[in-house]
Amino acid sequence: MSRDHHIFILLAIMVVVCLSGAGCTTGNLQNSPSLPSGGSPAPAVHGNSPVSSVEYQDIRGTWKADDGEGYYMNSTIQHVDIGENTWVFTSQHGHIVEGYKMFQQPDGTMANQTLAGMFDPDGRSIYFIDQPGGWAKGTLTNPDTIFITLTYSSGRDTMGNAMALTMTLHRQK
Repeated sequence: MSRDHHIFILLAIMVVVCLSGAGCTTGNLQNSPSLPSGGSPAPAVHGNSPVSSVEYQDIRGTWKADDGEGYYMNSTIQHVDIGENTWVFTSQHGHIVEGYKMFQQPDGTMANQTLAGMFDPDGRSIYFIDQPGGWAKGTLTNPDTIFITLTYSSGRDTMGNAMALTMTLHRQK
């Protein structure tokens, strides 16, 4: 693929991310379910558990990406080398995962950032947030591969630029 094609794909991803983040959160009251005949609502589900009985894949362990595609966006669009990324998922409780990621920053220092994620009820999509506020969506393409799309609005890790990147993580055995 050409560099222009990569830029177009990343910009399209950014637009989709921005639009989905600005989604409508109000419901149509006419379509709301009515209360049971006893007149009281059903009891709340304990904790932060999805209602479905989906079995979530265990992703604990070390995952690595050797490279990826990334772009800084400020007054211009600039391609940036992603380099090696290591994501370590230290715990998983149902659909919630916790861990950290390590990578080399543009100034040459190593970053170690805490991250947390949640599986979507589809069992394949995972939404992550990291310590400085980056947002990522992962998709399990098979049991040992996660395709990541990550965005930052700005910060130290991106030299003050907005950034979008993609990479593919592979489970280390």
